[in-house]
Amino acid sequence: MKYFELRADPDLSNPIQIQKIDVQVYKDGISKECFDAIKRLHVAYFDHSEQTEICDALYKPAFMISDALRSVFALYEPKMELKGVQLFANNMDDNTAPLYWMPYIEPVVCLGGESRKYPNGMLEKLVLDRNASIENRHIFRVAEILEYKIIVSLPVAESILRRQMTGISFEPIAFSDTGKEEALCQTKSI
Repeated sequence: MKYFELRADPDLSNPIQIQKIDVQVYKDGISKECFDAIKRLHVAYFDHSEQTEICDALYKPAFMISDALRSVFALYEPKMELKGVQLFANNMDDNTAPLYWMPYIEPVVCLGGESRKYPNGMLEKLVLDRNASIENRHIFRVAEILEYKIIVSLPVAESILRRQMTGISFEPIAFSDTGKEEALCQTKSI
């Protein structure tokens, strides 16, 4: 199966900036125990204007997905746990209130031997080991690295593209057994 790293769309210029949220709680890479301790639904705020991009994936303070993207994730990973963040515009006359979800994406030990790291431990090149237990997974994150890398299967990527979701781009993943990148054609941004 082909896989892609899910990334922020580089063309995003003004995504929602969530306010009044504890960035020590809502952050990437937390343990399952810390995730379980987060309340089921949190209320937060944002400054809304005509320039604000209400996209389907947010990356700060943690990876969060829109209600529509949550539905796609549920098709492929129905047991994925999520915590809700209901946003309201700071302007009381503005009824804009998007709902986002912080998913717990299970880490999988799958880093290939051909991966390269900088001296500070950050990844220079991501290569996955196809022999790791990822073949039946559609959404997971790479364990044992400093970065928060979310990997999705080709069917998930195609489902997201078909629904024209925003704020997302895909980077093809290389595997250590082939050394070649697998891709739809090239990196695709939406």
